[in-house]
Amino acid sequence: MKHTALILLLLLAMLIVLSGCSSDTRDYRPDLVVPLADYPGQIVIKEWQFLLGSGAEIYYQLDGKLTQLGNIAGGDDGYCAFADGKYSLQTEGNTLTVRWVFRSDAGDVWREEQFTLPREAL
Repeated sequence: MKHTALILLLLLAMLIVLSGCSSDTRDYRPDLVVPLADYPGQIVIKEWQFLLGSGAEIYYQLDGKLTQLGNIAGGDDGYCAFADGKYSLQTEGNTLTVRWVFRSDAGDVWREEQFTLPREAL
């Protein structure tokens, strides 16, 4: 019973610490800029790592203007797939598909997220 209470207190302390973390405490990697072959503009990926987590903010850039498309959860144990080159981007119409590796003990597992690109760029 004492162990359960101790574990619960540790989990509560972790939640309090993590809930106070802002984007200022994240360790951002250098921006990844990827020109789009079938769509005007480019994609800017701002990948970050914090403790054992990681993620990325996905932006569309045209004529110097950044538009945030969304966020993705990164890799297991803080793995940064974009910095490691384990990603792909594909456009179909105004849909951007982002694929990246989420590393696990069982090997590399690919994840995928879709975003809508601004139509006014066409």
